[in-house]
Amino acid sequence: MAKFDGIKGQELLDAEESKGELTLIFKDNRYLFVKVQDGKLVCDSVPE
Repeated sequence: MAKFDGIKGQELLDAEESKGELTLIFKDNRYLFVKVQDGKLVCDSVPE
């Protein structure tokens, strides 16, 4: 899970829920997209 090291310890500013996806927005303007695919959680991050 090293690709998520950049958001460890970052302050969470907002969480937005849309159809089938949860978007977490962190203080350093990074986004983490969480969704369910085939019964498993899938996470994609977008760096600043």
